[in-house]
Amino acid sequence: MLHSYPEQGDFDLDATLDSPRPWGPSDLRVRRVQPKNADVVAILDMSLSMTGEKVALTALACAILKLRLEHLGVVQFDTEARALVRVGESIHVRELVRRILTVPAQGYTNIEAGLRMGLDELQRARHRERVGILMTDGIANTGGDPVEAAADWPRLHVVQVGTEEKQGTRTCTAMADAGNGRRYRAIIYAQLPTVVRQLVRDCF
Repeated sequence: MLHSYPEQGDFDLDATLDSPRPWGPSDLRVRRVQPKNADVVAILDMSLSMTGEKVALTALACAILKLRLEHLGVVQFDTEARALVRVGESIHVRELVRRILTVPAQGYTNIEAGLRMGLDELQRARHRERVGILMTDGIANTGGDPVEAAADWPRLHVVQVGTEEKQGTRTCTAMADAGNGRRYRAIIYAQLPTVVRQLVRDCF
């Protein structure tokens, strides 16, 4: 929804340029994004390779989701999966970031376990629209077939993170297709917050 400055919101360059010149302060356009009435579960790959900066950038990406999507659950997986934030749980974004940063990087990559745990969390959802956002390199080295698990989701978007590997790309593309969602690419973890922000703009 478009508003004029000094209303709060994100600066909208295109809408501002459409205003007749010369511009005054009231001609600056901002777009206010209302939280989407959807239950969303973020599913995070936190296996052994996830250390240091990678964890911090993943936490930042989830903070963006929390600020833009009011109803957010978070699941992390390595060899096994567990819920960090239950669907319907009300927590501050700082607490969300703290919980992610305190997860130890360990174990193997069981994407199927993360997807199954995310589906379990969706059983607690109260809204009709139910969406998963999976962040992973797509290279599962333990567990069942993640593509079969993805097919059980009403909608699953996949953010493939890391260098382009054929196995990871095939799996991430197949999961997004099976989950009626989109595949996004963050070639390095530094791109992850920006890619997640674009996903929110595209899909919500």
